[in-house]
Amino acid sequence: MADSSSPPAPKSNFVMGLLRDWGIALIVVVLVFVGFNAFFGPGKPPSGPARDFTLLDLNGQEWTLSEAEERVIVLNFWFTDCPPCRKEIPDLVRWQDENPDVPIVGIHVDPRKPPGVVKRVSEQLGINYKVLDDRKVVVAKAYNVTNYPTTVLLVDGEVVDAKVGVLTHARLDQMVTAVK
Repeated sequence: MADSSSPPAPKSNFVMGLLRDWGIALIVVVLVFVGFNAFFGPGKPPSGPARDFTLLDLNGQEWTLSEAEERVIVLNFWFTDCPPCRKEIPDLVRWQDENPDVPIVGIHVDPRKPPGVVKRVSEQLGINYKVLDDRKVVVAKAYNVTNYPTTVLLVDGEVVDAKVGVLTHARLDQMVTAVK
């Protein structure tokens, strides 16, 4: 009696089928990710007039943006338990040491951390610039900050540039040099 079934498909057809199916699935995932980020991704602060605010620093002193005398100000939105935030701090500290005429103002946004904890962590991290307490996340919302860290460059009371994600010494230098 003869076997009427066809011979088994070579392994290469099976592998090619898997690669085709997984390739299509990967393309769909990438397109969904890109589409989601295009519509719902990290917000970048809008250009235009900077939103004025008053917050307390870590010593309990009020600091108001509109009362700052410097022409160029760097706002850095961060929180203590954020690994990317901690990663950029050494570059920000070094940049501030080299550019004392352009203040970096750290805006801490974690509602779970009281100022005393933030002050202790800031000291441990060697932060040499002013840190303000935005535990209610009011200023971050006003600047459309949804991902951390985010750094906003202000010149003459206007938002002129922003970087979502880790900021390097070189990138900050580039941002500020472009407006000086």
